Amino acid sequence: MNTKKLIDLLNYDLAGELQAIIQYLQHSYQIAGVNRPQLHDVLEEISKDEMKHAEELAERIVAMGGTPTIRPRPIVAAKTIKDMLTADLKGERLALKDYAERIKQAEKMGEIGTALIIENILVDEQHHADKFVMLLRQQK
Repeated sequence: MNTKKLIDLLNYDLAGELQAIIQYLQHSYQIAGVNRPQLHDVLEEISKDEMKHAEELAERIVAMGGTPTIRPRPIVAAKTIKDMLTADLKGERLALKDYAERIKQAEKMGEIGTALIIENILVDEQHHADKFVMLLRQQK
């Protein structure tokens, strides 16, 4: 692995954060019904966390000599609350897997600061996944 490859992988992660921001906000706008206030607020709060992650990744990419992507991964459009939360949880689980791998890759390259930044992001993503799991339990 070289610096360019790590930058490419960080851009892949950044694209996932951009997807999450847009997708979670879109889902928050579409929610209707009695649970709307709670679900809207949770999704909006998580999307703000994702914005922080995107900024941290973009700044790290630039510091490493790269150019941050502006293209999100595909947005998942869902019609029901359960489908929205399921799609959002799937994204968080993918992020957890990818970030765990990215930490190892960064450490192997001696990019300890990058690994620590990603570790902090991973902790937030775990909290997000836990929230989605709990919200999905309420949908049954």
